[in-house]
Amino acid sequence: IWALAALLLFLACKRYKDPQPFSDPRIQNKYCNIPSAINYNWGFPGLPEDSICVFPAQVYDGTFLVHDTQTDRDGLPLDPVKDTTFILHFSRIDTTRMLITGYCGNDTLHATANRYLKFVVDSLAGYGQLLCVAGDTLAGHGFKNEMNDSVIHLVFQIMHSAGDTSFHLGTAIRQ
Repeated sequence: IWALAALLLFLACKRYKDPQPFSDPRIQNKYCNIPSAINYNWGFPGLPEDSICVFPAQVYDGTFLVHDTQTDRDGLPLDPVKDTTFILHFSRIDTTRMLITGYCGNDTLHATANRYLKFVVDSLAGYGQLLCVAGDTLAGHGFKNEMNDSVIHLVFQIMHSAGDTSFHLGTAIRQ
């Protein structure tokens, strides 16, 4: 009798099927549904619309005037202060990778940005990227405080072929 009851119960059961999602017609806001985007899921719940996505390298794309200050290891300006001003160009390769030109003439640095408004200069053999003078390498990062902010904060160090290291703090303003 137990076998018959189990067989009847097995035949009476249906395979579970997810219900249709409930959609409130009053929700009209759109949101980005690509996880690598900066604005991923902003405005959720709503209607997914990937054309409004903003990607990490996209927020840096452009020309910036950089005010650079050479500092000691602790980030304190050197005395006398060694300040320089120059133009940097940021151009994106894809959603996260970008090129930075203008640090030393036409030298090009490669960098990778993340969805938290920070980028890191890509490293060659763990020491940074070749720069300016043969044997010099640059390592560091930059960040923005807000997605639409026109200011980038830069923190770099240059390892010179002579064996010393210079530290730099900079502010880049969109032109």
